[in-house]
Amino acid sequence: MRHSLPALGFGIVLALAFDQAIRLLYSPATNENRHWSAQTVQYHPVLGWSGYPNFVATKDGIRIQTNSLGYRDREPVDVEDVEDARKPGVLFLGDSFTWGDEVPVEARFSDLLEASCGSLCGRLPPIRAINKGIIGYGTAQSLLDYVLAREARPFDVVILALYAGNDLADNSVVDSPTGPRPRLVRCDRERPGEDLCLEGVPVPPVVDWPEHRLIDPRHTTARTFSWSGLFAFAAQRRAPGFVLEKRIAGEMAEVVKALPFPIVKRTSDGPIDDRVGQLEAILRAFKRTVAAGGKSFGVMVFPSARVYAGDPEGELREYRDIVAVLDRLDIPFVDYYEQTKNFRLTDLYSGDQGHWRASGHQEAAKLLRSLLVTLAPS
Repeated sequence: MRHSLPALGFGIVLALAFDQAIRLLYSPATNENRHWSAQTVQYHPVLGWSGYPNFVATKDGIRIQTNSLGYRDREPVDVEDVEDARKPGVLFLGDSFTWGDEVPVEARFSDLLEASCGSLCGRLPPIRAINKGIIGYGTAQSLLDYVLAREARPFDVVILALYAGNDLADNSVVDSPTGPRPRLVRCDRERPGEDLCLEGVPVPPVVDWPEHRLIDPRHTTARTFSWSGLFAFAAQRRAPGFVLEKRIAGEMAEVVKALPFPIVKRTSDGPIDDRVGQLEAILRAFKRTVAAGGKSFGVMVFPSARVYAGDPEGELREYRDIVAVLDRLDIPFVDYYEQTKNFRLTDLYSGDQGHWRASGHQEAAKLLRSLLVTLAPS
């Protein structure tokens, strides 16, 4: 025993020396060069990506924090036991405008509506806002996220923020700066109809997602042992293909039962030509799905800052097509541009490629108040 203890100690010293030698000899490429928005999401086999839970950071002096479900929203509570249960729940879906890029959470239109309804919304009582916007989502991803997570928290009204600046493109293509997307397509492309099929799932894990490393560098275990060269090495090495396939198959098994759309094999990576027709099919399915759950559905459609700068790319033509689709489908909506077209770009947006300033969110909240009055349960 007296001889084994020194040997054990020597072995531990050698192991630690080897571990630190790896750290010195192997200088791993960090994950810090990923765009900050990619840090707020994680891989999802159906959605392409979903919100990363419990993310905390600061961007341009603005605190960014997600809840345990990955949304930039307060933590879900059991509303059956609190006063909020008596308030109409309004679920907001959309992309980075809904998520609130470039503004604090309290400046977003969803939070402004929650703070003001009951005093500025006419006969509408105070509401309980649930913000499930995700950076980079198109309309199809918002619909898929809705059908996968609609039972997570009770609500009465669904508001979709439809961004004409890129939603048509996001729905029609298979790639994005964040990674591959799923795509909802008309099952019979020769005859426009109501039936949609889902293609491109499981979404291929071609992006270097942290959660697909041997050890997830964002996980508590990796952070705890960040001093270790072996852990640092494993946190930068992609897991073997068969391991990823097994993980993804397990994730798919959990979510596929909730999907109302047949999964089909992707036959082309090219963009869909009839983008407005595809959007109409998605919105029709959105309306039908929300109504089937006994909820009310409304849309806020709004353009990019480029329109206020002179519309050099002809976005307004497609914008008017989108408005015509909403009219044709009899979906209640607010037309953001129609009410703000006399504003200057800088009155609403942070720049010609930017998001809404706080004032842009204030205008959105003002327009949505009247829509909520018509949609909320009496």
